[in-house]
Amino acid sequence: MARDAIRQQSPAAHETGSDSALLRALLHDGSVAFACYGADGRYRQVSRALAEINGLSVEEHLGRLPSEILPDELGEQVEESVARVVATGKTWREPEQRWEAASWAPAPRGPGVRVLRTHWSPVHDPAGEITGALAIVHDVTDRHRIAELLGSTQWRIGKLQTVARELAGALTIGEVRAAVAKLGQVTGASHVELRLLDPIGRSPWPQTRTVRPVPAQRLAQAADDERWERRTASWPPLLTAAVRAGQPCYFADRAGVRAVFPEAVEWEDSLEEEQSWAVLPLTTAAGPVGGLYLVYESARTFDEDDQAYLQALAGQCTMAVARARMHEREHRQVVSLQDALLPKRLPDLPGIDAAFRYIPGSLDTEVGGDWYDLFGFQDGRLGMVVGDVIGKGVTAAAGMGRVRAALRALAYSDPSPRAVLTGLDRLFDATENAESLTTVVYAVYDPAAGSLVMSDAGHLPLLVITAEGDVRFVDATPEATPLGWSEERVEHRLSLRPGDIVIGFSDGLVETRVDSLDQGLARLRAAALSAPDTALEPLLDHLVETMLREHEQDDDVTLLAVRVRV
Repeated sequence: MARDAIRQQSPAAHETGSDSALLRALLHDGSVAFACYGADGRYRQVSRALAEINGLSVEEHLGRLPSEILPDELGEQVEESVARVVATGKTWREPEQRWEAASWAPAPRGPGVRVLRTHWSPVHDPAGEITGALAIVHDVTDRHRIAELLGSTQWRIGKLQTVARELAGALTIGEVRAAVAKLGQVTGASHVELRLLDPIGRSPWPQTRTVRPVPAQRLAQAADDERWERRTASWPPLLTAAVRAGQPCYFADRAGVRAVFPEAVEWEDSLEEEQSWAVLPLTTAAGPVGGLYLVYESARTFDEDDQAYLQALAGQCTMAVARARMHEREHRQVVSLQDALLPKRLPDLPGIDAAFRYIPGSLDTEVGGDWYDLFGFQDGRLGMVVGDVIGKGVTAAAGMGRVRAALRALAYSDPSPRAVLTGLDRLFDATENAESLTTVVYAVYDPAAGSLVMSDAGHLPLLVITAEGDVRFVDATPEATPLGWSEERVEHRLSLRPGDIVIGFSDGLVETRVDSLDQGLARLRAAALSAPDTALEPLLDHLVETMLREHEQDDDVTLLAVRVRV
């Protein structure tokens, strides 16, 4: 009978074995507390979780009235709630109830005050008739304990330090939002939102246009009103008001909201479980950047200590947002600088086909100093370069520009890889500081001789894929030092035949937080062997997709490929 009562909520529920299995799982789940009552107020079905809250077995509930097994006041209240749902057919949320569990809820819940919140809904049969009521009970005792802990200064200081550390590690707005989402755990709020205004100078709305003269003051006010309306159209009204006023607002209950916003009746009707609010603007010296919206499911007051604590949290959020926006702005600047310095397309040189891939580091990693280059000489030879300035950000990008220009200048004077790298060593010794280490692999291909001469300064080897499908790495010397650590540079010569492919790449392709360099090189060789197409564009797409799809990109990724024409 009890199972049929719940099935009546969905006429087809008893048709499938999967729904019966789902019902059994819910009844035995230790975290979902609910009960189904008949129109007579007696228990038809009880989940194990609710039975544990009541301190009785499931069997001790079935067929009995709540007043027969629960404390008098609680039992009578439950029966009144069942009668109300059956009579009205409407869902409703019962106010939170505090009950002393010492006398009626033994282990595992144990003695002490429990705070319960119950949501009621009617149960219908297939014909639509109300046959009972369903109660879903939430034990929110822990949330109230957190609220009590908020009164402890020492606890607050510790949590504030924890939040500050987490926000300090957030490099992007997305990471800031993820950190802010956890603020409910340290504020007792049931819901926390971070809303941000568009950065200054990036107005997403059109300028106000008028068709008749309007006094300047009214026009300015109208424009300002429209500006705020467009910027905060999707925001909660309380948050919009607080950020625009630049003052935090605290509302202990709905009456407090109505006192400040008499027009809030329609807005209040749309709320379900919101009872109290803390709304805090985030403001920097440049102006407002957004706001924090904290919602509480029970009425609560905000004393001076509460307000100081919440404003300190808002201050940490403000600094995190400012840092993230500065990081994102610098990231865009570095990407733009590199985009301006690197070639947009490769030259069409005789005897070869060429392709490249350059993928800047993601927002949560600083852009590095990767570069690539391909150029021809008057005698028909061509030079190919892949390099990496060790460092991040604008400094690395600017250093990359200097080294790239210097390498070209030296190569046009003497294309020999040994001569070019030796000249770069002298340049670094004379002009660059000790921290400006740079790795580079430079090779010269002679189509007439069918040979390639290469040398490297601490860079990764070249990947060679022969026309027959063999794959190997070619290195001038495994122990070569980066530029800035001068040594005698060594050249290596290899023969290339029509269809052979040579690929230079940066460490961002093969090094991850999980794999070592040797493991990364082994994965790259396997990816090259499994390539379904040796045409350069699909080949590079295959290598990039295979190497990066299961690994987080920690650095720039650069590849330059040259294929000897058949």
